[in-house]
Amino acid sequence: MLLCLAYCAVYYVKVNVADLLPSITDSPCDFTHYYRVSRCVIAAQSPYTDPEHIYPPTLAFLFTPVALTGYMTARWLWFWGSQAFLLLAAWLTWRALGRDRAAACCVACVWALAGAAAENFVLGQLGPLLVLLLVLVYWRAAATQGAAVAAGFSLKLLPGILGIVPLLRRDWRAVAALIGVTAALILVPAAVIARWHSGPAFPGHADYWMGSPAILNWSLPAIALRVADPPVSPDRIPVNWELGNLTRRLNLPRGQQLLSAGIGAGVLLAGLAALVLVCRGRLSAAQAPWAAAALISLSVAASPVSWSHYQILQYPGLALLLCHAVRQRRWRIGVGTVVLGALLYRIPAEVLFDYHARYAGWSAASPATLYIWTSVTPIAALVLFGMLLRQLTAEAAPPRQPR
Repeated sequence: MLLCLAYCAVYYVKVNVADLLPSITDSPCDFTHYYRVSRCVIAAQSPYTDPEHIYPPTLAFLFTPVALTGYMTARWLWFWGSQAFLLLAAWLTWRALGRDRAAACCVACVWALAGAAAENFVLGQLGPLLVLLLVLVYWRAAATQGAAVAAGFSLKLLPGILGIVPLLRRDWRAVAALIGVTAALILVPAAVIARWHSGPAFPGHADYWMGSPAILNWSLPAIALRVADPPVSPDRIPVNWELGNLTRRLNLPRGQQLLSAGIGAGVLLAGLAALVLVCRGRLSAAQAPWAAAALISLSVAASPVSWSHYQILQYPGLALLLCHAVRQRRWRIGVGTVVLGALLYRIPAEVLFDYHARYAGWSAASPATLYIWTSVTPIAALVLFGMLLRQLTAEAAPPRQPR
């Protein structure tokens, strides 16, 4: 156990800190965009002056404290702050899972080896902060849970699906906090922007949420869009595959937008129906973390826009399932969790980044490779959803004795 913890700690520091330090530069990244829209807020301009900004205004206001400094200072502040968010989430997860060595090893393995954290740190993404909010949703109740759901929704929308958890628990304090905090975090900044009369009050490319066939968009709707727009030449991939991560460069026909949104909505509704059927319309406190983890896995598979770095949101659910398997000595579940964890990010990322390096860019030299390795993650997420849902059912039954 101690050897496992030591190895994971050293590996985490190497991969998520030491190896990334040279990458924290003034080169454009996702953080550059966050910094830019926050500078707009400081100048009393609408963050939607930047046409790439399509999120609620909360994000732009959140970054204003670090945006008061120079760019590189802000970049480093966010990098170390994100490290703190992710490690605090690990500590809270360990406490929730029992505070013993088994829980420590499971959490350490997921946090160190799952892989998606490094991409979030390099890009300056919100993933580490969102993981911390998810942990609060999984293992807290009442106002704390509702406020955490509201905060996640106001920053990235996708965590908003977890609002179903307090509803199924009949936790009306959490529901009230969810509604109140959501209104405060979204409506108040929106009202401030409206009073400035400087720039648009709403996003200019909201149809971007209908989907994108971009290579690093790993979801079921994205698979359908790539099938609908296949490569026609081995020299290059379709332009929407290559530039579909940029709102201004994405040009998705209306029919493909409806295809993507329809598949996403269909999968999401089917998954929600399965959850309600399994829990019979009501969740216990013990079932809540399993339901929340299942909903996150479902949403990253079904969302029309689900970037590869979103898989960091799976960390708490993977740790929960792995710890359960180790404690119950259910080794098939443990092995399945490890395999799915690798397929959610580590293996497809390694294959695709190697492909990009080998062909000096995204080419259509091997369409099969691109189709397969951009498709395994949402499929793995759906399988993980099923495993978590099955365990939710088991939580309502008498505990199984280990063999």
